[in-house]
Amino acid sequence: MMRGARQLRFRLSPPRTHGGRRAGAGRKPSGARAGVSHHGRPAVTGSTPVDVTLRVLPHVWNLRSLRALRVIEEALEAATAARSTFRVVHFSLQGNHLHLIVEAEEARALSAGMQGLCIRLAKGLNRMMGRRGKVFADRYHARVLATPSEVRNALAYVLLNHRSHLARMGKPVGHGGVDRFSSGWWFDGWRGGGPAMTTAPPKVTAAPRTWLLATGWRRRGLLSPDELPGRPPRR
Repeated sequence: MMRGARQLRFRLSPPRTHGGRRAGAGRKPSGARAGVSHHGRPAVTGSTPVDVTLRVLPHVWNLRSLRALRVIEEALEAATAARSTFRVVHFSLQGNHLHLIVEAEEARALSAGMQGLCIRLAKGLNRMMGRRGKVFADRYHARVLATPSEVRNALAYVLLNHRSHLARMGKPVGHGGVDRFSSGWWFDGWRGGGPAMTTAPPKVTAAPRTWLLATGWRRRGLLSPDELPGRPPRR
């Protein structure tokens, strides 16, 4: 060491307590984005139907209108016809979301089929509204239906969802009748044959191919048009 030189000491800075990536940091999701998982899709097989929910953004017009219904039915029919590995079997429309029951051969077929459907829906709804831009609030939510009970519950929830909405709003739900904004028109699992439908529109959904959706769910009892989803059906 040179004469007169002094060894310098460096003062260490305290650990950083801000900035960088931290667990729980960032803006929390809200509205339609809250509660939608981004941790991958459920395991999908060719023998298990899938319950899908698709929500639109607030600026999108009410889906329970005849003009929106025509757009959506056209998209559903085209998306099913476009792929042999993906098909929409049932649907219902609420004001700001769609409920679907679909079949897909595997997870990739579900993803590709839903992507094609969402593109068709977005183009059709934007054309109807005379605008451009995003239509859907987030990725779709999918749940695999693996048992007859799960399939029956999903069928009741989708086809009779309008009755649940009326009940929650304190409005009379009435008796019988098929929701025009659903695939209930073509459903063959109504108890007693279902309501009379003399003017059923052309079918836009596919016939089920899985045992669960075609036959298995019937072991838990046929659906009544008077049911409220979530309540035990009357025998």
